Amino acid sequence: MATWLLVPCLGQLRTELNRIAPNRDKSSDGTIGDSAHQGRVSDHNDDEVGRVPIRDADARHEVHAIDLDTDLREPNLTMEMVVQHVLARCRSGAEKRLRYVIYNRRIWEASNGWRQRSYSGSSPHTEHAHFSASYVTRLEASTASWHLEDIPVALTDADKKWLAAQIDKAATSAAERVWKTKWNINFAPGTTPYVAEAGSILAHVPGEHARTEQALAEIDGKVDKLLAEDPANQV
Repeated sequence: MATWLLVPCLGQLRTELNRIAPNRDKSSDGTIGDSAHQGRVSDHNDDEVGRVPIRDADARHEVHAIDLDTDLREPNLTMEMVVQHVLARCRSGAEKRLRYVIYNRRIWEASNGWRQRSYSGSSPHTEHAHFSASYVTRLEASTASWHLEDIPVALTDADKKWLAAQIDKAATSAAERVWKTKWNINFAPGTTPYVAEAGSILAHVPGEHARTEQALAEIDGKVDKLLAEDPANQV
């Protein structure tokens, strides 16, 4: 039997999924079709010798479909989120490397404007998501990012604690820069200077005051962005 390859664009999709879900279950992953697939037209078949819907321009033995197990084993990430992220990119025109996606009794096709419709095939595709790639050489060969790292996930309690600690650390550092000025006030890092002197120092050191305000504004901006991206805060 000829040696076959998974088209590079789907290999990149699998690589990125492995990166954001390193402990995911792979028991339902699939590429080359079994005997059932070989008996019918399928993107899981070798495109040079098997029954496929399209013959591409090259002579390489390739498979144009991949199944990816639905169990990602990540508390804030699901296959539904992955599928919807990919579909959003397809609908926007940012992604052109897929022909269709099947998942959980639904199918979305490029030929149908990526609109959802019911899928009633022999497999409901509840245990994995199916991605079929383009047969256009430049598209199937592209290993450009699928940007799975951009999928918005809810902040965990650990994330929120880390964020609060970073804010506190940055604020403390900014305050220390103010106190350690030409006024040469000596105090141990992390301790609180005499509050009575704060107003006088800030009034006479406008540069440090401005830098402090700028640092805090940047922190506020980052926090607002993270909270806006948190699905838990979206209506």
